[in-house]
Amino acid sequence: MSFQLDRGLFKLDFTDYYAVLGVPINSDAKEIRKRYLKIARSLHPDSFAAGSEEDKQQATELLSKLVNPAYEKLSQDRERAEYEVLVRLKGQQAVKEKDSVQIFSEVATQLSKASDIDHAYKAALNDIATKQ
Repeated sequence: MSFQLDRGLFKLDFTDYYAVLGVPINSDAKEIRKRYLKIARSLHPDSFAAGSEEDKQQATELLSKLVNPAYEKLSQDRERAEYEVLVRLKGQQAVKEKDSVQIFSEVATQLSKASDIDHAYKAALNDIATKQ
């Protein structure tokens, strides 16, 4: 792949499929499918409105190597339940390594200081998904 993700759980050599699709961990199959279809339509080679062939190729790679696998994993209830356990374990690992975690964005700073993390997380994620 010609791009590298080095933030969040990706930094722990773990592909965060929820982040890839921009959905909360507690999303149901309907929400996951809706978000996947929106992303897939925009990245699909037949509908991608790119200025260059390089951009089109990168969109195709994103779709095939990140977005499609994310949907395959999260669209099945059993697979999603198993994956959720892995996400929680990686999250616990990240908390243990919190001294080495760097905060890069305003959103991450707000989340780190939020008193109601669940509400702040959902609000931030909805804002990001809307902007995307």
